[in-house]
Amino acid sequence: MCEINADHVLGELAEIAFAIPGEEGGPPVKVADKLRALEMLYKHLGLGDGAREEGVVIVDE
Repeated sequence: MCEINADHVLGELAEIAFAIPGEEGGPPVKVADKLRALEMLYKHLGLGDGAREEGVVIVDE
């Protein structure tokens, strides 16, 4: 049984965020999956504060 904790969730998000789409042996991910995972990590790390003032826009397709 897998223990669900913050480290496990962050690890899964990182695996999706940094996977190469179509890479053999890697997780099956789409670009939209990567963008969403990166957005979630970005917010978790507190990098989203002030993003609007900087002109950063993340589009979920």
